[in-house]
Amino acid sequence: MKQFIFVIWGCLIFSELLAQSNVGIHGIALKNAGVSAYLIDAESGSVVYATPQVSMVPASVMKVVTSAAALEILGPEYKFHTQIGFSGKMNSITGELNGNLVLKGGCDPAFYSEYFTDHYKGTFEEWCNALKQAGIKKIQGDILVDLSKMEGVLVPGGWQWDDLGNYYGAGVSALTYSDNCYKIHFSSPAEAGKCVSITSTEPQMDSLRLRNSILSSEVNRDLANVIGAPGSFSQEVEGTIPVGRSDFAVKASMPNPAGIAANEFCNVLKNNGISISGKVFCVNKSVGDGFTLISDKSSPPLKKLIVPLNHESLNLYAEHLLREIGRAKKDSSELDKSLVALKEFWLEKNVYLDGFYPTDGSGLSRSNGICTQTLAEILRYMYLGPNRDDFFNSLPIAGVNGTLQNAFKGTKLENNLRAKTGSMTRVRSLAGIFTDKNDKKIIFALIINNFEGKQATAEKAVETFLNEIYSREAEALKK
Repeated sequence: MKQFIFVIWGCLIFSELLAQSNVGIHGIALKNAGVSAYLIDAESGSVVYATPQVSMVPASVMKVVTSAAALEILGPEYKFHTQIGFSGKMNSITGELNGNLVLKGGCDPAFYSEYFTDHYKGTFEEWCNALKQAGIKKIQGDILVDLSKMEGVLVPGGWQWDDLGNYYGAGVSALTYSDNCYKIHFSSPAEAGKCVSITSTEPQMDSLRLRNSILSSEVNRDLANVIGAPGSFSQEVEGTIPVGRSDFAVKASMPNPAGIAANEFCNVLKNNGISISGKVFCVNKSVGDGFTLISDKSSPPLKKLIVPLNHESLNLYAEHLLREIGRAKKDSSELDKSLVALKEFWLEKNVYLDGFYPTDGSGLSRSNGICTQTLAEILRYMYLGPNRDDFFNSLPIAGVNGTLQNAFKGTKLENNLRAKTGSMTRVRSLAGIFTDKNDKKIIFALIINNFEGKQATAEKAVETFLNEIYSREAEALKK
């Protein structure tokens, strides 16, 4: 009891020292903003600095909650599986399959992803060879894509309309393909303010209808926006791209990734001498009865999947992991049940969940609500657990890589701090860990809502604050 009182007394003294030294997140851009912070000693759990706890819009630091839970529930070696097989009867003499070729989606978020090109390279060709080895030369039937493993809505209801057509607004699928996005290639004139031309799409989609309102601009970055309903082959592109580009690519949400993947596979089969009489059909019911497995493609282990998820802030990966949490805990990949499973898991771990209102797994929804204390306690749970290295290695390093590549340059936190970032209009968040001047590990979570001005302004306020904590933490502990 005396030891507990001493710890509380020490925390109060330290908080008072910080208050006297005017440590805090400051800036004119924050005068009307909501600011929340919670910092703790990673080893002892004692509070280093805290603001009053209020529920805030977290943006992509929500991925901390999802990826950590997935690692704990599913395990670091967990893999997804995509299968190819057939239903029907095969004539071993003629090599003719009287039945359907079946692609069974296994909800793999990384299937043919640009982040794991080496892992999936040649998968369709491998499947083609497996069919040949099984004696199949001709398919008298269709290609059925079994999408039954992903239940319920594919896009969270809290996502904004103007996000859905962009690559980062792509929904989940039982057969996700190539990050569920495609590329629109443009050619822009040398003069600003002029119409640009669409030269091609990658992959080519004959059913796609694009309305092009893009103009050329002196601004040297992608300011294009793609608008379209989930699954719709009618989309509009607006905004600007840089002047004088012969080939400028903009990524957009793929309308039907499962169907496009099956068509790409169908082309590989035909190019390798296996003919198909039918068409591609995507079905939402299991075709397991009479299914003969030919080949199985597993994903990289989960501990590797969460690296690009957190380094590059991949919404698609996070949403897939959320649904897999639901399958593991609730025997359902429906969004609502998966969100309940996520919340119940952290409740079981005695994490502070006041003000926790999850509506997705990635943070793209503005309907999400969370307190910084929740984030800090989840980070500490991971720090003290067996999956510490796998989890914290998935977070970007300040000034080195990922979404923190240009952050904290020239400070003591460069190549020291690891954290997940979050940003959307008028939202900036950061949650992670660093080592202070006294060689103590400090876990922190910061969220700013409704600040004025540019993201860089909020970023600067956060960097200044954490560098002050880095230095003054050591000074306070010495007093």
